[in-house]
Amino acid sequence: MTYDKELFVKHLQGMVQIPTVSSADPDQTRVPEFEKLHKYLEEAYPLVHKTLSREVIGKCALLYIWKGTGKSDKLPLLMTAHQDVVPEGDHSMWKYPPFSGHIDEEGVMWGRGCTDSKCNIQAYLDAIELLIADGFTPDYDLYLAFGYNEEIMGGPGAAGKIIADELKSRGVQFGMAIDECGGISIEDGKTIATIIVSEKGYADYEFYVEDPGGHSAFPPVHTALGKLGNAIWTLENNRMETKLVAPVIAEMKARVPFVKGELKELFKDPEGNWEKIKALAETDKSVNQMVRTTTAATMAKGSDQANILPERASVITNSRLLPGETLEDLEKHFASVMPEGVKFRLVKGHNPPAISTTDSYGYRLVTKIVEEKYPGVTFIPSMLAGGTDSRYYCDLTPTKSVYRFTGILSSAKTGGAHQVNEHIDTSIIVDNVDFYVRLFKGYGDAE
Repeated sequence: MTYDKELFVKHLQGMVQIPTVSSADPDQTRVPEFEKLHKYLEEAYPLVHKTLSREVIGKCALLYIWKGTGKSDKLPLLMTAHQDVVPEGDHSMWKYPPFSGHIDEEGVMWGRGCTDSKCNIQAYLDAIELLIADGFTPDYDLYLAFGYNEEIMGGPGAAGKIIADELKSRGVQFGMAIDECGGISIEDGKTIATIIVSEKGYADYEFYVEDPGGHSAFPPVHTALGKLGNAIWTLENNRMETKLVAPVIAEMKARVPFVKGELKELFKDPEGNWEKIKALAETDKSVNQMVRTTTAATMAKGSDQANILPERASVITNSRLLPGETLEDLEKHFASVMPEGVKFRLVKGHNPPAISTTDSYGYRLVTKIVEEKYPGVTFIPSMLAGGTDSRYYCDLTPTKSVYRFTGILSSAKTGGAHQVNEHIDTSIIVDNVDFYVRLFKGYGDAE
């Protein structure tokens, strides 16, 4: 099987050039742009679209199904990614236009979505196109699910939920599901493969104070905005309690060879060093997010003019919940620390999804493939502070094998996801396709 790097790069470039920006308002979904992407995929991958069935779910989600021979006893494999990208931001800050897919003299592609996560869609489809051309048919069923609003983290009309609900109605279950994130990196000359087995929950809350308002020349001692500022200050000084959860303990221990100084000793025995880790979390943001449900105030609103006392002041906070904690736990905490007169409501959110196992057919297969490609690699099961559409498929995967992993070897020439100047080193694209070729060929085999 021959890998055509230039063709892979061309395919990704074509996807990046279509501005599929998602919207928190389902009615504002840019359906025509997503339809352009769908048309482009049909043209770029003729064998995929001749061999696999394809459905549009919801407004513009894509569901592909490759029916296998049925010779394998394994439940179907699900590969997920998202078509949507975050807004491009200030165009003047981009080195090249954000939807140009420009490739510079060093082989770096610039453009929104080239890493998050159109490179996954490109790699899945190029791998399948190659396998079909090579005469391969899986002995299991392969599903591809591409949502269109992953970047807005749920809310009304979440495409991942729409797809999952449709699959559930059909009685579909999976032996393994793989989504974006994770991957392979080199640290101090050692190869690391980070396989994300859990992710934190997500919640946006609005805190608000209602007040008679009035003219700013006759202010009370504390305005609605002042009361709210005090409430947020109180919240920041009364955070959720720290705790160690199983996936974090496993991650800390696995990271021991790759951390230095105090962390090396602390991570060797997280439970035994818990008091020191708790103290470190007060000053170290990375450690803090590993051991605490976090809440950050991110947006504020008062009156519409400087000389008007606000009749309603509000602040939006964003929380990331540790596995094992719930929205109910978070709301009980908020209620216990809020000053009188401050109310709050959930805007959108979800509890943390189930933690996946590292003792499964799927996990062993992924590690086997990576070990073959990178002998001596160290595997680190990890917890994701952010979130992915994979959470919607946990209930459809009875094997507890939902992983966030990309078969890409990181490069110093890749970065900028969610920032201006998002870019990817095109030299690593072939490696990504190769991983999925191996995965699709290997899944379904007996251990």
